Order: sequence, then C-alpha cells, then structure tokens
Amino acid sequence: MPKDDKLDVIIGHLARIDRRDKIRMRAGFIKGVIAIIPGIAFLYGMYYFYLHGDEVMAKIAKVAAEQAMEATRSGTDQVLQRLQNFQVK
Repeated sequence: MPKDDKLDVIIGHLARIDRRDKIRMRAGFIKGVIAIIPGIAFLYGMYYFYLHGDEVMAKIAKVAAEQAMEATRSGTDQVLQRLQNFQVK
C-alpha cells in the first residue's frame, strides 16, 4: 500500500472524528444551557422573594387564617347540629 493511500485513509478517519467531535460539542453546549436554566429560575425566585417576601407571607397568612376559620366554623356547626338532634322536644 503506497504512502498516499495510507494518508488518504488517515485523513478520512480524522474527518469523521472531527465531524463527531463537532456534534458532541454542540450537544454538550445545549445540555449545558438546559442545565443552567433551573439555576437561573432559582436565583430569580430568591430575588423576587427578597423584594416581595412580605406580600407573599401576608397572603399565606391570610389564606391559612381563612382555612382555619372555615374548619372551625364547620366543626362547630356539626357539633351544634348533633346537640340539636339530642335535645328533648
């Protein structure tokens, strides 16, 4: 096998390796960008909570108080209905 044929074979292999490496590099870049997105979302959430944390906590407290009041009211209504059922008429 002459030297020129061997060099052509080597060049062919290097061209295929080069193409695969380019594809791998692009895929790695895309995976890296996708991996960064949750971190950015987390940092934005922290910053938003830093700016509006009082409002968020007030809303949470309001909803919790309303739910507790509703639970207490429905529990009290059930007890009163049971007591009314036991009353002598």
